[in-house]
Amino acid sequence: MMKRRKLPFANLLFIGLLLFLSGCAVNPVTGEQELMLLSEQEESRLGLETDRSILHQYGLYDDAELQGYMQDIGARMGRGSHRPALEWQFKVIDSPVVNAFAAPGGYIYVTRGLLAAVNNEAELAGVIGHEIGHVTARHSAQQYSNELLAQIGLGLGQSLLGDYEDVLGPVLEAGAGLLFLKFSRDDEREADALGVEYATRSGYDAAKMADFFTTLQRQSATDGDSASRLPEFFSTHPNPANRESSVRKMAQSWQTRFPQQSFAVERNAFLQKIDGLVYGQDPRLGFQEGDWYYLPRYRVKFPLLPDWSLEREGNNIQMTHPQQRAVTIFSIRSDSRIRDAVGSFLEATGATIRKQQDFVTRGMETRLMASIIDDGSERAIVMSRFYQSGADVFAFHSMTSEADIRVLSNPMQRPAVAFGPITEQAFLDRQPQRIRVKKVARTALLQEALRRLQVDSALWPEIAWLNGLALDAQVQAGQHLKVITE
Repeated sequence: MMKRRKLPFANLLFIGLLLFLSGCAVNPVTGEQELMLLSEQEESRLGLETDRSILHQYGLYDDAELQGYMQDIGARMGRGSHRPALEWQFKVIDSPVVNAFAAPGGYIYVTRGLLAAVNNEAELAGVIGHEIGHVTARHSAQQYSNELLAQIGLGLGQSLLGDYEDVLGPVLEAGAGLLFLKFSRDDEREADALGVEYATRSGYDAAKMADFFTTLQRQSATDGDSASRLPEFFSTHPNPANRESSVRKMAQSWQTRFPQQSFAVERNAFLQKIDGLVYGQDPRLGFQEGDWYYLPRYRVKFPLLPDWSLEREGNNIQMTHPQQRAVTIFSIRSDSRIRDAVGSFLEATGATIRKQQDFVTRGMETRLMASIIDDGSERAIVMSRFYQSGADVFAFHSMTSEADIRVLSNPMQRPAVAFGPITEQAFLDRQPQRIRVKKVARTALLQEALRRLQVDSALWPEIAWLNGLALDAQVQAGQHLKVITE
């Protein structure tokens, strides 16, 4: 374990001076002084870097009308927040998980998976308001400051006389890492309170945010053998005790301040906006069938390795050796060139090139590269293969130890070597499931209504969850329901 270096007294004085001169800021929500090493300008810059990383990794959901709808609701709420001057941006990203998150500087994201789980505009406004609250209270910027201060304490004080941008720069380049910071329960309570305030001020029934949290609590019950897994939203947003009741009480309190106002729910208007929304994994972005992985959007495929585990996160796919003796990572870089992909890899890993060769494979420009990553105690051999197909670069990085390279070099590179075009039209034509909004013809139990709508009975529990209902709940004639269709 690395030992904490003791800083010279002069450097401790310098850190104290730094904190005194630039580390104090007024929190826009509380009005109190707080430690903040990140200025508002730097916060906006960090948000922009994070936004680029998110869009590269996940991509925007391809629906301009839905994106505009999100921006309209969010921008209106942002203008009524404690930081109205921020250039608020609200985006739907193309991910099936149920999650929402905020980046510094006013960037707010919700997944299409979250939109499928929401049942009205008031619920969505509550979620958006919650994420706005994280930004206005500067929760992520505060965590960044704490991380930076910890780094200074670990020895960066030796170089504090240098350019401050040298400290900030590497963190900005890895801005997407802030998405994985987990807020404290106190931060979550504050964001809930701010979400209720912003939604109420915008004319929504903020109590509906509690309904969304109740839906999330029930999510794992539909996951079969994954029942013990927390919903993605709760894994990144710790769930405070008594959250639902607290939100309802705060909403009631805020509504008493506007006694002449009615508060909107807008269920049917919201359902109209998500009619046709892609639901679950989108096979056009990639799916496994047999011993191959297909990426229809890019018209390419590669073989999988027997017994190796497979995981995907956005545009990255990882295959891991059963005994974790090797790993192969596949990634997609859109609107890029091989030289840029190589440069990014070398910069991110600090790898040293040992050999590289350019040639053409199946009509694609190709670069084969062998490199070494040495952390001072261990050395890893990385075999990389980059393919240029139009404006996209497909990269494979296969890594193992020097001791295992002779045995594992060929198998770990098999996906990269056999990478090529999809020739089967049936795989290119694979389509996703979608959310469709249907009207109930006459009053009945939900399960009977779904039977009359000719919905596959295997989907009934999940559809009940999506609508925030039990299968034995009564639905009314004329009521709109979300169903899942092929």
